[in-house]
This record gives sequence, C-alpha cells and structure tokens, in this order.
Amino acid sequence: MNNLIRDKTVITVVGLLLLGVVLGRLHSRARVADAGFALVSFVQTITMPLQKVSIGVVSLTSQGVRAARPRAAILRENSDLRKKVRQLTMENERLKAAAEENRQLSLMLGFRERTGMRMIAAQVISRSQSNWFDTAVLDRGRNAGVASGSAVVNHLGLIGQVVEVGPYTCQIVALTDASSSVGAMVQRSRAAGIIQGQGSDELILAYLSKDADVNVSDVVVTSGMGKVIPKGFVIGRVKRVVRDNVAGTATAVVRPSVKFEEIEYLFVVPRGGGDGR
Repeated sequence: MNNLIRDKTVITVVGLLLLGVVLGRLHSRARVADAGFALVSFVQTITMPLQKVSIGVVSLTSQGVRAARPRAAILRENSDLRKKVRQLTMENERLKAAAEENRQLSLMLGFRERTGMRMIAAQVISRSQSNWFDTAVLDRGRNAGVASGSAVVNHLGLIGQVVEVGPYTCQIVALTDASSSVGAMVQRSRAAGIIQGQGSDELILAYLSKDADVNVSDVVVTSGMGKVIPKGFVIGRVKRVVRDNVAGTATAVVRPSVKFEEIEYLFVVPRGGGDGR
C-alpha cells in the first residue's frame, strides 16, 4: 500500500514537472509571436480563488496565534507599559520644575544686577501662615550679614522685613502681616503714606491727604522713609480709593505685587546696601 502511494506521488510530481515545461515553452512561443496566451489566463483564473483562500488562511492563522497568547503575558506587558508611562510623566514634571526654577533664578540675578545693590541670596526653609500672621524662616542669618529690619525682596518687589536673626537663619514678616507697616508712596504722583498689612491678601495705604493724587491701577513703591528699607521697591497696585471728607483723609486698597505663599528664593537687602534711590 505504501509503495503504491509513493508511486502515485512520483508520477504526480513528474507529471507536474512536464506540464510546467510544456507551459513554459508555450508561453515563450506566445511572447515571440506577440500573442496572448489563453492557457495562462485560464490557469490564473482557476487559481485566483485558491490564492485568495490561501492568503485568508495565513491571515487567520496569524491572528489566531496572536489571540492565543497567554492572558498573563498580555497583563504583564500592559503593567510594564503603565510603569514606563508613570516614569516618563514623573521625569517630565521634574524637568518642568527644574526649568521653572532656573527661570526664576535667572530673573532674580538680572534684578540684582539692575538694582546695583548689595544683596544676600536666601531661600525659604519653613513658613507659618494664619489669619493674622505671615512669617517665614530663611537659610541666612547673622553670619551672612543679615540684620533685623532688613528689607526682603525679589524681582517682583518688596516681600517684607527681617524681624529676628540667628547665626544661620532669620525670620521674616510679610507685608500682609497685620503687624507690618512700611513707608510708601504713589510712584506717579509721589503722594506719601504708610502701607499697613491686614492679615489678608490686601494692603492699606493709609495717612494720605483727602485730596491726595492717587488713582486705581497706580503703582505703589517704598518711600525710603526711615532709611531702613531702600526707596523705590514695588509694593503693589491700587485696587480702589476711599476718601473720608469728614476726617479729611484718604486711603487706598493695594494688591501686593508678590504672593507671600509662593516665594522660594529671595534677597535680603542689608542696611546700607541700597544705592540711595
């Protein structure tokens, strides 16, 4: 039986080879004669469905192999991809934070160069905020040249003053603190008064004359009164003006130029460090 099958197989193969030779010669003659080869077209027509079926079987087989992958392997792959996404997200946030920090430091260095003042660079290391007190501790103290009463500033303007000094740290109080008061004036008109903290995100420019030349959006700066805080540091902008005709005074509500809760890096301007602006 096996011999019979082998014989039939051999005969089939030999027949197919002979058929191939014959078809090849016929095709060559048809090309020489520049004529169509009907048998080739016929064979292509007959075999086209078989080719499509073959391609479909291969495609389904490939899909079947992919679908047959163990569920554990797919879950493991998804877990690895999620980890990579988290890592990339964290790295992106780190780079963004570093870029912002570099931008802030660059602005501050440019600010110090423009002012021409002697300044001590410092960083906030702790912060205490409540409804009435806005204070922070810096990483510079007496050994770095910091003294009580020194102005604390950044590139946006005046932040507050130093109130306590240790060898290596100091405590500052913000302009917004209820105990804070600083000599100030309207930059445009030079109308002078006192900036007082309210324990909120607003300041009051008090002790102005009733007819003081002050308008909404005016910039308020330090006046240099008392020679403790240098003249000309920006404090904020006027939000509204209240005039008391009975008392003969006026006050202005001022929005601070610096948000105390957002500061990280700043400068302490020691007494005598100003340029006399």
